[in-house]
Amino acid sequence: MKKVLLAIDGDNFPEGAFEFARKMNEQEPILLTGVFLPELDLSRNITFAVAYMPLIDTYAAASIEKSIATFKQQCLRYGIEHRIHNNQADFGLPELKLETRFADLLLLGHEKFYGDLSIYGTNEFLGGTLHAAECPVIAIPEQFTFPESVILSYDGSPSAAHAIKSFTYLFPQLCNRKAILVYGTTGGRPLPETEKIQELASHHFSNLEFQVLEADPRKYFGTWLDDIKHPIVVCGAYNRPGLSRFFKHSFIHKIMEEHKVPVYVDHL
Repeated sequence: MKKVLLAIDGDNFPEGAFEFARKMNEQEPILLTGVFLPELDLSRNITFAVAYMPLIDTYAAASIEKSIATFKQQCLRYGIEHRIHNNQADFGLPELKLETRFADLLLLGHEKFYGDLSIYGTNEFLGGTLHAAECPVIAIPEQFTFPESVILSYDGSPSAAHAIKSFTYLFPQLCNRKAILVYGTTGGRPLPETEKIQELASHHFSNLEFQVLEADPRKYFGTWLDDIKHPIVVCGAYNRPGLSRFFKHSFIHKIMEEHKVPVYVDHL
């Protein structure tokens, strides 16, 4: 049984992320742990650094209790084994990072996760969490269709290969869906380590094809993705310095903004 975290801040209950957990539980029972984070004190100067400071929950108790009640009700309704982790005295993003050390997967509703702070740049908090997590993360929109295809975004990096492997371990039931391993290049470069990645991926995915896009993935990946039916995008990222600057301009963030698809992220 997999241990899956569902991150919930204040009363921003992520319906989409919970629906993903429910679908997972239908396929194979999971332990779903709700991690309840307090609201931020908006009187402070909100920056990326603040995301790693203890969060102040002056007005958070009532909103958290509302989300806890919703979480309990939904888990009982769908027969999902669950736990609640909520220590309002000192719970915050550093504690969420610790929680991920002892979990198989973290689910985030990327449209809801500290969504009230969009005027301050929510990307800082979402990107910081993706970077800091010590387990794979799926960022999920509020409205989506459970994956019917798998897109393996590959750039030849160790993190890209690692993400593909960890996805197959966590979601073997999705490995029989249509899968495309895609590599974007602007210089005509061949697929890095072609034989090795083909051997790895083809032994996990039974309906796999390989595509090389002669285009900058940051500009054209989203256009290409429009033609894929109900995908989940698998990528390795967020393991480098200067994360917040990278995240704002990454094609992964564009997918989250412009496409209603789950994005699976893992890194070494």
